[in-house]
Amino acid sequence: EFDMIYPKELREISNRHFTEIEVAIKASELLVTKPGEKILDIGSGTGKFCFVAGAYTEATYTGVDYRKQYIDLCNDLVDRYHFKNVNFIHSDIINIDFKAYNHFYFFNSFEEHANSSSRMDDTKETSTEQFLMYSHFLRNQLDKMPFGTKVVTYYAYSNQIPSSYQLKRIHFDGALKCWEKPSLTYNN
Repeated sequence: EFDMIYPKELREISNRHFTEIEVAIKASELLVTKPGEKILDIGSGTGKFCFVAGAYTEATYTGVDYRKQYIDLCNDLVDRYHFKNVNFIHSDIINIDFKAYNHFYFFNSFEEHANSSSRMDDTKETSTEQFLMYSHFLRNQLDKMPFGTKVVTYYAYSNQIPSSYQLKRIHFDGALKCWEKPSLTYNN
């Protein structure tokens, strides 16, 4: 029912490429511990996670995607439905300052580079090299984040998360995982 806000051609790929509502709600619960936190949706596509999570919590959600047509659609939906805590950026993730955000949501948006059956459309060139480059970039940026940073992944590879993070929660038969960068503790 929620997907009716999207054009027909996007509704047809919803089951594979859009975060389900119950997953978005659980992910937002895992990510947000206090109002006003800033969450980045890495590879937001059509923005479904941001819209659902933004309606459910008092955090600010920013989606970034390199497909301009999706960002234009998302910004139109923000205006049409008066979302106050959701915004979208048309950019490649490598141009985003991760330090501007508290926590991150990642529904393996790089997979289309490793698996041609995962492509959302034909507007972008894909390659295994790009998958590796984006995965390395993500690990590197997350590793630089401060202690307490959380990442919720959905259908992502564990090796895309740096070893400086600990797996804290698993939901939906292991598809949804919450990782946190723990603070250093010293034993006396």
